[in-house]
Amino acid sequence: MDRKRFTDLIRDHHLTLLSYARALAGTDPVARELVQDSFVTAWQNLGKFDQARDFASWMRGIVRNKWREHCRLHSREVPLDESALSRLEETLAPYPQGDAAIFARLAECREKLPLPMAEALRACYDEGRTSEDAASFLSVNAAALRKRLERAREVLRLCLSKKD
Repeated sequence: MDRKRFTDLIRDHHLTLLSYARALAGTDPVARELVQDSFVTAWQNLGKFDQARDFASWMRGIVRNKWREHCRLHSREVPLDESALSRLEETLAPYPQGDAAIFARLAECREKLPLPMAEALRACYDEGRTSEDAASFLSVNAAALRKRLERAREVLRLCLSKKD
């Protein structure tokens, strides 16, 4: 398939794919990003496309895979609606300084952790890695990493509860 034919197919299917992506994603910006990424992927894999197959079906498959990838990458995000954000703002408004003292104390407690526990906390909580990714990064198995995190949280809890 040549570039012109691909461009024509994209033009013909763009709005349908955008509607499909909106149904998956729920938001227009994410849907547009999914469709754009799907077009790039389709162009890069055009040689694998069997022209006897339905182009729209092939593209929906790519959009669906991009959606799954998006969900994996954003699995830690929790969507909040406007009313939830307003309630959160009302709750936090009386505390403009935040909890600086508790976070300073937490930093002191973290400095006292053994290196393996500190590395586990850093990889999972500071860097946002999944337990599997962090375990691989730290060259331990995932179960050992989760146990390390559990123990680190308990040590921190005890440290924070002490009245020095």
